Amino acid sequence: MRSLFFAAPLALLCAACTSRLTTPSGALLRFDESTPKSGIVVLPSADDAIARWQLAPSDPWSRYEKLTLLTALGDTAETTHMPDVAALPAVQRARFAAYRLAAAGLPANTLWMVDLRGAASVAFGVALSQYAARAVSLVPTFNNWPSETELVPAEETLAAMTSADPRQAAPGEASTPVFLLDAWRLAYRDTIVEDGVTDNRYLLGPADLPDAETLRALGIDRIAYVVDDGDEIGTEEDDLHETMAAYQEAGLSVHLVDLAFCEALGDHVAWSAALDAATLWVTPRETVVADPLFYGRSRGGFGGVHASPSHVFLGRGGRSGHGGGSGHGGGRSYGGGHAHGGFGG
Repeated sequence: MRSLFFAAPLALLCAACTSRLTTPSGALLRFDESTPKSGIVVLPSADDAIARWQLAPSDPWSRYEKLTLLTALGDTAETTHMPDVAALPAVQRARFAAYRLAAAGLPANTLWMVDLRGAASVAFGVALSQYAARAVSLVPTFNNWPSETELVPAEETLAAMTSADPRQAAPGEASTPVFLLDAWRLAYRDTIVEDGVTDNRYLLGPADLPDAETLRALGIDRIAYVVDDGDEIGTEEDDLHETMAAYQEAGLSVHLVDLAFCEALGDHVAWSAALDAATLWVTPRETVVADPLFYGRSRGGFGGVHASPSHVFLGRGGRSGHGGGSGHGGGRSYGGGHAHGGFGG
């Protein structure tokens, strides 16, 4: 459920949406604020859900996964109401796009970074893991918790993760890395968050993603950045700007592709040409990451009301993490490092 109690300067919001440089979070506010209906489901325990998603310790991408969101679950299975995200058009389209990408065959030497609405990113990644001939390593980056007064719908992403059955790469199996991002994480950037709202947004900084040297050592020389609609989204999300610029400076190529690109793929793709046509040139620009007014609108930084799980979850802050650092906006992250400036920490 999502309870939003805030004041939004609409003139600023609308002005920001007219630019070709709309980011994934900006496009969400303009086109996709649909709220799914809820239904009764049986949530797994945190340990069961984490076991389903956690990469093998030997997987080179495991150090980047954040399973913080799953720590909002309880020690045992629980019957409760959750959003029916499978019925969302954005989720259904993401699944189909991933199916088409899987059928085309994943290109070599490429890391996929999926920056859709959280539940849609999960659906895209899970479908890719199920249908691709080559194994994938799904790397969730969700670093917040749901709350009854949550600003962004972490509960939707949690519902998608707990209802999914991903096929993670087996230990020692060669795989394609697929990073799953939630485009909601930096939404409402022009909004003054009111008292009583749990600001559960967060940032992904350079330390949360592999650097260029690491990627080259693992055989990666291209990053495919997946967004919802390339006609509206013209640039990377603000918290990725520094990372993407560093990739480009190091000679790695960055490509912005959308769901329509994936849907149109045939059975035999000339990947170099297809991705070259979608090259994203990362140019210097102002971002909210360095804007003190952005943090001021968030009530002195990301937080305001301290983020904690909604009472419908049995999770407790302070669960032991599996080899991870502290996650901002929730208990301990499983396998992930720190989120930079996480809201609600």
